[in-house]
Amino acid sequence: MMSSKMVLDVRTLFRKFAEYTTFHGVNRIISSKLLTGRVLWLCIVLTSFCMCIRQIYILSVQFSSYKITTKVSIFDTDLYFPSISFCDLNPLSHGKIKENKDKVNLAKHLMAVIKRNHDAIEGLKNGTIDIRNTSFNTDDLQSEALEQEFRREMNHFHTNITRKEVRLLSPSFKEFVLSCKYDGDTCNESSFVPFYDPYYGQCYRFSKRPLVAKHVGHLFAFQLFLNVNQSDYIPYVSDDPGVVLSIHENGYRPFLQSNGFLISPGFKTDISLVQRRKERNRAVFGSNDLCDDSGKFRNLQACFEVCKETVIEKNCNCSPTLSDIHLGLGLCENITELQCMTEAVKGIDSCGCKEPCSEIQYKTFRSFTIWPGRSYVGVLEALLKERGLAYQDLRESLLFINIYFTSLQEEITEEELAYTVENFWSDIGGSLGLWVGMSVISLAEILELGILILRFFRKRTFRLHTKELKRANAEAKLNDGLNQIIKGFNDIHEDKPGGRIEFHDGLSKIINSINILAAEQQKSENDQNAIEISIIENERVQPEQNNVYARQEFIVE
Repeated sequence: MMSSKMVLDVRTLFRKFAEYTTFHGVNRIISSKLLTGRVLWLCIVLTSFCMCIRQIYILSVQFSSYKITTKVSIFDTDLYFPSISFCDLNPLSHGKIKENKDKVNLAKHLMAVIKRNHDAIEGLKNGTIDIRNTSFNTDDLQSEALEQEFRREMNHFHTNITRKEVRLLSPSFKEFVLSCKYDGDTCNESSFVPFYDPYYGQCYRFSKRPLVAKHVGHLFAFQLFLNVNQSDYIPYVSDDPGVVLSIHENGYRPFLQSNGFLISPGFKTDISLVQRRKERNRAVFGSNDLCDDSGKFRNLQACFEVCKETVIEKNCNCSPTLSDIHLGLGLCENITELQCMTEAVKGIDSCGCKEPCSEIQYKTFRSFTIWPGRSYVGVLEALLKERGLAYQDLRESLLFINIYFTSLQEEITEEELAYTVENFWSDIGGSLGLWVGMSVISLAEILELGILILRFFRKRTFRLHTKELKRANAEAKLNDGLNQIIKGFNDIHEDKPGGRIEFHDGLSKIINSINILAAEQQKSENDQNAIEISIIENERVQPEQNNVYARQEFIVE
């Protein structure tokens, strides 16, 4: 328990702190003469402090929300032409399936599927069969059910076998792509990368390597003249002729089923591009969780698609889409699998997906014109005749695509924190200054007060230890003196030499010890009296120099 002197000294430290501190209002609590004034200023200071804490809390919530602003800039730069992935909506050539039904296992299997579908349609026409998709148990149209069944059966065999045999049963590149140009120069099959898609079959991607776009407009566009050959379409599989096309960044998966768009024959389709790049803030306060800089996914949708497929395949042992069937898994088709898929999708939250830190997007503008025109039909028929092709109606099977940049400028959208660390600290400083008059200097004053208090207690402990040590030494000397007096008295009684000297030395020690103990006692009494006087004086009057309102002089002229 602290002594009265210790309490008084601590109070003196706090009083002196209140006199010189830059904290507003603290001096008023100490210097006010009246109790009501002290209470009033105490309430004001506490209220201001609470309002300051509330304001800092609001600022902290605002800062932790990580709200962003966007800055859009346009730069002249070297743009890479995007990858163009495209597939025929007809997955395989009907003629090649019939031609190879005795040579290729997949052709033999699919011929049985085609025959089964044909018999089902004939039964529907006669009213003897209802071919609603009992495997899906939905109200889809019959043609959609047959299409899904055929595409599923197309992946009946092992993946490696399927890829090889699908390529044999698909139209060749020269049959599908009649002509191609890029930047005014003719391109050929070596400019394309063939790839297999489990839903669309044989597909192609332009180009094999990234190409720098040097020009803009129609004259230097990527031009595709395609032949979908409707006469070779598999019955009841594709109800809309044409191609599916996806424009995406080089080196990444196209996701044709979700990101692709359809282009119909009989039209010239112009697709103009504007490249946009998004740069997102990577880190705040050392946290790197605001965006994904791994480069695994180039957009958020790709991450969600892969996550959804992975979760469904793990929980339901089937694949939700034909475009990503893994080895040994079939399409989710019966009621149990569909219900499992629905429940699995409901349980998916964010999958841990984040926006990529750097993302390239292509804004597209599409326009369509009927093609070929009447004046060009004769020329086109002559060109096709040289290739051994002839169509009764050119518009049923042919389409033309132009893809080009409208500008070689890149639109960059940079995301920045709307509320930065600098803003946060500045606002905290403003709140502290407004409500309690606090600054960095005030923090230094608090630190100084803490150091003074620690120093006081350290000195106090040292003084107490010294006092106890003196008292112990004095008591020890007193005991030694008593022992020497007794011994000297005994020696005098026995007439031994040195007895009187021993007696006088012991008496001197006792007198010195008594003087030391008396001095310490007197010092303690003086300190106690000083404490009582100081307490009485502090309670009676406050120092006038601490209160600017304690003394006022009025001069009347």
